[in-house]
Amino acid sequence: MVTQECINMIKQFEGYRPVVYLDPVGVPTGGYGHVAGLTSSMIGMPITMAQAEQWLKEDLVKFEKRVDKYNPIYHWTSNEKISLISFAYNIGSIDGLTAKGTRSKKEIADAMLNYNKAGGRVLNGLTRRREAERELFLGKAYKSTPATSIRPVLRRGAQGKAVGELQSLLGLKQDCIFGCLTETAVRLFQKEHGLVEDGCVGSQTWRELLKNGK
Repeated sequence: MVTQECINMIKQFEGYRPVVYLDPVGVPTGGYGHVAGLTSSMIGMPITMAQAEQWLKEDLVKFEKRVDKYNPIYHWTSNEKISLISFAYNIGSIDGLTAKGTRSKKEIADAMLNYNKAGGRVLNGLTRRREAERELFLGKAYKSTPATSIRPVLRRGAQGKAVGELQSLLGLKQDCIFGCLTETAVRLFQKEHGLVEDGCVGSQTWRELLKNGK
């Protein structure tokens, strides 16, 4: 059974997106990184938090099975399993990572770091994710950063205090209105930090903004 710790880790890395969007390699995606059944014709379709949660639960059942099929060979620890479910959720499986069960655990841990590209480009977000998954796989605790989760998802048209904070972090005039200039600055920031350039400020973008102080 997938643990809450595993769910929290995936939620933090994926971030919640309230609409269907194209990921860095052009795959329609929504909610917490869900892709099954989504098409390009759905781009912009709203996704409620409840729907995103349901998709995540359904997806995790599938990816847990993809990790468990190698359990007879490796006898995964709890940390290793959480790490690999997160990896599989992002990549699709652990077949390549384990070389179909022929690699040692040390070789698996070392190979994780190679999976940090999308469309042939190294993404900072993927690099950090692989490093965190590897640390967890090696037995070190994963610490989430819940502070970003209390901040709302922002996109063009939003108004209020949270928009003002966003503008401050981006070095913009704080009029607390998410307009064209703010969206442009968000997209540029996302591009510079290897995030999905959708102009929508979810948990991943908030985390990078707060970490960088800009």
